[in-house]
Amino acid sequence: MIDKYLYRWRDMVAWLPVIGLLMVISAMPYGWSAYHRIGLYVLGVGYVADYIVNKRWQLITWNRGKWIYVVMLAFVVMFFVREWFDPTALTSYAFSQFHLHEWFLYVGIAGIIGFSDKLKMKHVAYVMLATSAVMAMTCYGLYLFMDKPDYLSSNEFFNLMRREYINSHMVMNLYLNTAMILGFCVLRSESARWKRIVLFAAIIFAWILIMLSDGRIGQATSLLVMFVCGILALPRKHMYWGLTIGLLLAICAGLFVAHNPRMRLERVAHDPRAAIFDYSWRMIKKEPITGYGLSTLSVKYVEEAYQDSVMYNGYILHIQSIPEFVQLGKTMKTHHSHNAFLHYWLIFGILGPVLLSALFATSACLPIDRHYRIYLWLFLMALLIQCMTEPIGQHIKPQFISIILFAWQWATLPAMKPEKEEPCVS
Repeated sequence: MIDKYLYRWRDMVAWLPVIGLLMVISAMPYGWSAYHRIGLYVLGVGYVADYIVNKRWQLITWNRGKWIYVVMLAFVVMFFVREWFDPTALTSYAFSQFHLHEWFLYVGIAGIIGFSDKLKMKHVAYVMLATSAVMAMTCYGLYLFMDKPDYLSSNEFFNLMRREYINSHMVMNLYLNTAMILGFCVLRSESARWKRIVLFAAIIFAWILIMLSDGRIGQATSLLVMFVCGILALPRKHMYWGLTIGLLLAICAGLFVAHNPRMRLERVAHDPRAAIFDYSWRMIKKEPITGYGLSTLSVKYVEEAYQDSVMYNGYILHIQSIPEFVQLGKTMKTHHSHNAFLHYWLIFGILGPVLLSALFATSACLPIDRHYRIYLWLFLMALLIQCMTEPIGQHIKPQFISIILFAWQWATLPAMKPEKEEPCVS
């Protein structure tokens, strides 16, 4: 009898860090909130309690899947080492980047020393899809019940509400694309018909929200995700019919995306990011090996941008009237390189893009079941595409990257579990 109650107690404690982790995942698309804080408390306290009560240290082993955590920890070490040799005093931007990248430290340590065996990928998928539905209903509700200014179109007003009350389209679309990928991963193995219908409806709901946003990269990525996952979901005997219908849907979706004002040919041909990439690359060539360090870069990058004709005419003149620029002013938050590889190269020198490449390489080589590897690669594809247009920090949050990769490790990898389990489902 005592052993029975002891087992139940340990089982309950093992669920605490999982509940906390899922709370944090559901809070990530939104800004900082009391709910986010509570989730962190549950995760932190639950993790320690589970680790002690269930003696997780006894299960610590090394395998090639843990190299990803070594790379995360290497990022943290590089931040401190480079700042130590940075002649410029610590700036507010550098401090904010340290704070954002702290999650590489937390997840890196937790990934190496172990986590609860209760986490399943279906938990992550259901939570992310449910959060996507809440975001959609929030946007639609605000659109219906808030007074629309006459000078804004319906789509502009919809996206204004999304920016004000949820987050930027970069944050939201990456979250939604990831939710879709995990949804398809779980959909493939669900046997109950009603669950498959609900999952598919939630995926379509998330996709529609992406298509209504003003994020070109997120929209294009979602089309790739839908196309690949649609083919994978088709039975072989219906493959040709599915490809035909999928092609027609892709054409319709492409026409819909083409109506995005930011997709117009003249807008794409004169995208300000071209000037940023040119300016960033010329700065890299001045310090290709050691980089500038975060504090020096946050001062030097912005100051010299206003002295550079290409950067000033090609980018700064285009953003001066944007409300975010007016609010934030001349900082790295508005004058960054718009590319994660260039951004890390500017900070750390050549080791920056090497470490980021290593993060993608170790993630792609995780020892995951071959039937589900494509879904991990789709997530990495979505992340890589986003990294081509944004730095990791404000809009591509280290918290999101590390936690989702952590979930792939502990929710789908039999090699990381004390007992062998089926991938993606319990």
